[in-house]
Amino acid sequence: MDLTGRTAVVAGVGPGLGRELALTFAEAGADLALLARNADYLEQVAGEVEAAGRAALRLPADLTDRARCAEAAERIGERYGAVDVLVHNAFSRPPLGSLGERTAADWHAAVDGNILSATNLLYELLPLMRGRAAAVVLVSSISARRPHPGSGIYAVVKSAMLTLVQVLARELGPHSVRVNAVVPGYIESDNLEAFFADAGARRAALEGTCLGRFVTAREVADVAAFLGSPAAAGVTGQTLDVNAGQWFG
Repeated sequence: MDLTGRTAVVAGVGPGLGRELALTFAEAGADLALLARNADYLEQVAGEVEAAGRAALRLPADLTDRARCAEAAERIGERYGAVDVLVHNAFSRPPLGSLGERTAADWHAAVDGNILSATNLLYELLPLMRGRAAAVVLVSSISARRPHPGSGIYAVVKSAMLTLVQVLARELGPHSVRVNAVVPGYIESDNLEAFFADAGARRAALEGTCLGRFVTAREVADVAAFLGSPAAAGVTGQTLDVNAGQWFG
């Protein structure tokens, strides 16, 4: 995937997928603006991007704060002048459990961390994206397709993100901005090992995939890079599942 000469904003640069998104776009030739709440980890990933020969603007920010998003967009504009791709991987995972056990505060935090954070940043960046055949890639979750027991609010907001893609695609199409989503299945990682504390549950989940394995963070990042590239110039309002055949409809 060739993204030479393009500027990509990656929001939600954490361990696992966030890091892989940044490195995948850098290796494809893009210069990057990186956003995350954890400034120390942000610095680590930015160093890896620079080691790959690309520029990396570090922007620690809470994306649920529209004012912080505006500040970030201003700095990105000053540094790069325009934005070609926005990849939104930032999320908030609410407590597991029955919906009946969740409070209004749980709901507000989930919506703010998963949906509002995406629209906050997107609309602040939009003046830098209009008319450039730019692309937005939102990261959803297999929870939107097959809710895990107890995933409750998280599954609901990740499902809402898939409708958000369609709404944004229609709204931003006249500005020559495409909007799509990648929907990862279970991503092989240390965190997944902890999630499947019971070996039997992990084995059952593996057996439920067509390929007999879980996907890697790099495989998901490669699809995000495709959706953000000129190769997907005619693709908007779509969701692409990357889950080794864990789910398909």
